[in-house]
Amino acid sequence: MVKQKVEYVIMEVSSQSLKLDRVYGLNFDIGVFTNFSEDHISPKEHPDMEDYFKSKLKLFDSCKVGFTNVDDLGGNKILKAAKCDMKTYGIDNSANLIAKDITITNTYADFKVKLGERNERVKVGIPRKI
Repeated sequence: MVKQKVEYVIMEVSSQSLKLDRVYGLNFDIGVFTNFSEDHISPKEHPDMEDYFKSKLKLFDSCKVGFTNVDDLGGNKILKAAKCDMKTYGIDNSANLIAKDITITNTYADFKVKLGERNERVKVGIPRKI
């Protein structure tokens, strides 16, 4: 990536990689919390939800701005515990960014995003399997 002069990277950072400090020392411009689920509770990943939460929270110790999903029960917990500047997003609850008029098809997702007084339309293509 350095050789190709890549300026920006969007990457998924798993709770497991945060727990094992695989991204230790990296600084993120933006961190995003989507949700908690018990799918990651196991002897190989996280022994309990508290360990899972603490692992996810590490992302918000190393980012400038964080976004948390206030439609997820864990979203407000992240909002209260995070060390970075936090913003909220959601569909059902009051948030800084609110998605409305959502259409999802086999080829795209289309929705409006309300940011303060502004409304922006977003359309994102969904790649097909080859």
